[in-house]
Amino acid sequence: MSPVRVVTLAGNPEREPEIAAQLADHTNVDLLMRCMDRMELLAAMRGGGIDAIVSVGAPAWFDAASAEEAARAGLRVVGVVEDATEADRLGALGASLIPAGSSATEIVSRCLSGETPPPPARPSSQPSKPDGRLLAVWGPKGAPGRSSVAIELAYEIAAAEEACLLIDGDPYGGDIVQMLGFLEEVPTVVWAAALAAKDELDAARLELDLRRSAPGGPVVLPGLPRGTLWPDVSEFGWRQLLTVARSSFSSTVCDCGFSTEGPEALGASGSGRDRMTRLALTEADKVIAVCRSDPLGLKNFLWAYEELSRIVEPDKVRIVANRVPRGGERDIGDLIRKHLGKRPTAYIPYDPAAFGGAISSGRAVREMGPGGSVPTAIRSLCASLGAPAEHRGFLTRLAGTR
Repeated sequence: MSPVRVVTLAGNPEREPEIAAQLADHTNVDLLMRCMDRMELLAAMRGGGIDAIVSVGAPAWFDAASAEEAARAGLRVVGVVEDATEADRLGALGASLIPAGSSATEIVSRCLSGETPPPPARPSSQPSKPDGRLLAVWGPKGAPGRSSVAIELAYEIAAAEEACLLIDGDPYGGDIVQMLGFLEEVPTVVWAAALAAKDELDAARLELDLRRSAPGGPVVLPGLPRGTLWPDVSEFGWRQLLTVARSSFSSTVCDCGFSTEGPEALGASGSGRDRMTRLALTEADKVIAVCRSDPLGLKNFLWAYEELSRIVEPDKVRIVANRVPRGGERDIGDLIRKHLGKRPTAYIPYDPAAFGGAISSGRAVREMGPGGSVPTAIRSLCASLGAPAEHRGFLTRLAGTR
């Protein structure tokens, strides 16, 4: 039988070295790491290659988010406990308990016995079925313009209703705060997911600590300051954050990453870097799939859409053709329909002057002229999503172009 691969958690600094030494000497154990803090534990779980976690005592940093991630990775957690306090805390997190003084063989046997029990659901202040709408904006590699579409969509919704949140959920690093010209330091998804995992995030906290991008614009939750920080956003915390967003805002627009691959595609275990994107897509009420309307953009989109269809029901996907040349709507629509069986819901015109001017001034295109061709296309997208949008008649549109 192959050795069981374990890591230990130093909840009791005095007993952990002794138990770690016993496990290291056991012929059927491969002790891979002795974790002294949460970051070491997360690195071990997400790096893959472990079978069980042996918690010696109950470290404060082994929390519900860590237990949830361990359960989803199929890791059995064994708690070596000395008193009722340790037993209560680890038991509440779903650990299989064994008394202090047990032999290494008994600990190994517990590591191998039965299925991994899921951690019990914790009481939460958030509603189980939040009422808000979650709209995920996705696009393949090759800069299709998904962040621009997400910004314009959020601005259009915010103009019609006050409660709109724009989340930068790209696990490879966010650009939205730069595109909107934020200069001051603001909390990010790392902060929000950490609080959500502890059930300490709500509408009041979001309203207090975040800021609107402009008067009448959406509340903005910036993305990762650096792409390397993606491990700091746990799957549990990210899921809770999306729940809080939906319970706090009428509409939430989430700008997702490009990749939807699971860790199995890379031969890794754990939920992987792209878990933020996959979870946002599967949780969303509607998915806006953005396609760049040139030969390379169309090729990337058609190939990536097949992968998207494996995790998202086709009925909730709305295709948006972006950067459409003048008069190209029909040809692009025919091509996409030929391959995917449906046409784009909206065609956003190629307008480099409008988008370039918006980025240079740190504003949305809508702020520069709500009656322009780009905001008009976004309003048609809102209509297809059932999302609110400001109604603009002919005279209003005419005034907006002056």
